[in-house]
Amino acid sequence: MDVGASLNPAIDIGQIEGAFVQGYGLFTMEEVKVSPSGIIYTRGPGTYKIPSTNDIPREFNVTLLTGSANDDGIFSSKGVGEPPLFLGSSVFFALKDAVKSARKDNNLNGPFRFDSPATCEKIRMLCGDPLAEKVRNQTELSFNQKRGTTGKGNISQRARKQMVREPVKNVENQSRRRNEYP
Repeated sequence: MDVGASLNPAIDIGQIEGAFVQGYGLFTMEEVKVSPSGIIYTRGPGTYKIPSTNDIPREFNVTLLTGSANDDGIFSSKGVGEPPLFLGSSVFFALKDAVKSARKDNNLNGPFRFDSPATCEKIRMLCGDPLAEKVRNQTELSFNQKRGTTGKGNISQRARKQMVREPVKNVENQSRRRNEYP
C-alpha cells in the first residue's frame, strides 16, 4: 500500500489491517434493519454482526510501497487510516464471483442482483442449490413481515421499549431524550 514515507511502519500496517477488516464487515455483515414506520432495529454493534477475531484472516499480508514519498505531505507521508477501508470490497466481489460460479453449477446463468452487505443468508439464497430452493418460500418474508408491521415480534418488553423510541425532532430534545432511556 502506498503510504508515502512511513513514519512508523508497524502502526501503518495495523491501520491497513484494521481498515480492511472494518470494510470487510461493512460489505458482508453490517446489515441495517428498518421497520416500515422507520424505526431502526439495528442501532449498533450490539444488534448487528461486526467482524470478530474469528473473522480476521489467519494469513494477512501487507506490504508498504517504498520510494513513493509525498513532497507536499507532512514528513512526506500520505493518508493511511481511511483509504484501505475500500479494500474490504475485494471480499464482496470475490463472493459475487463465487455465487456466479455456484449459480452456473445449478444451471442459473442469467443476471442476478447482489447487494451489499452480502450476508450468509443472501449468498445461500442466490446460489440456487436444492436446499435453498426448498426453503425459499418460507424465507421470502422480510425481516419486518416476520415481526408484523409494528415491529413487535417475539421479544422482551424491555427490548421492545428500546426499539420503539421516537425519533429526535430537534437538537434541544436530543440530550434530554438520550438520558430518558436506560
